[in-house]
Amino acid sequence: MKKLAPLFVGLGALSFGVPASLFKIAAREGVVNGPLLFWSFLSAVIILGVIHIARRRWLRYQHTNWKQILLVIAAGTASGFTNTFYIQSLKLIPVAAAAVMLMQAVWLSVLLGAVIHRQWPTRLQVLSIVLVLIGTVLAAGLFPIEQALSPWGLFLSFLAACAYACTMQFTASLGNNLDPLSKTWLLCVGAFLLISIVWGPQIATARITAPTIGWGMLIALFSMVFPLVAYSIFMQYLDLGIGPILSSLELPSSITVAFILLGETVSWLQMLGVVIIITAVVLPNIWGMQRRSQLN
Repeated sequence: MKKLAPLFVGLGALSFGVPASLFKIAAREGVVNGPLLFWSFLSAVIILGVIHIARRRWLRYQHTNWKQILLVIAAGTASGFTNTFYIQSLKLIPVAAAAVMLMQAVWLSVLLGAVIHRQWPTRLQVLSIVLVLIGTVLAAGLFPIEQALSPWGLFLSFLAACAYACTMQFTASLGNNLDPLSKTWLLCVGAFLLISIVWGPQIATARITAPTIGWGMLIALFSMVFPLVAYSIFMQYLDLGIGPILSSLELPSSITVAFILLGETVSWLQMLGVVIIITAVVLPNIWGMQRRSQLN
């Protein structure tokens, strides 16, 4: 499991890069944000709930209690906050600026992990974080900045990054005695409850349409079901700081998917940024594998 952990956490991060383009396509079809988020999280809860029931991994047989269950559900609200803050920020600032702010979750998660575990990141991990941030600025097309940016929009996208960092840490540290799919289901329940409360007025007044439900289910697979399962199962097997660095693969994934599905242009500076990010992701993993082989 430890050898496969970087691969599946990386695939989970790549999966997170798909929904941004799907949101844009859905918006072109007239789908409203609130109902779309509602059906996305509801679909995730139903899909994981059905799998949970089919596998008969009941919570009462998993050596847990109501306090732990409620903690995991509460932790799931971080994913709901991430989506809420990020979508709101996109009304005020360009997608590139919001993406750069969201990627601050890399160093925020490493810092949060260092505080929780009282173990500071290595110099190689710090170097990787710096490379990720440099690559992010280039890959998002923010060099140079030629327009004024809304401070409130930047703050909202930074709050999304804080919530995303919490999601990564919570999936790695909470409820590890639970079956991973049970844990992921509880996280999605928490996110669904948060979305239902925050977007309640818009959900109640919006008309239910087939495209809303269809896009919601598709987004659920890429934004919650697969990545949260991958994070819940494999994040705990990674060394401190590696998971957040791997999560930075979301940005090059977003750019690539947008190029394929939306036909958005990609400059050579953006491609350079993608290369830098991938280098920053691969570097600590290769170093870690070499160290483990030397110890063995």
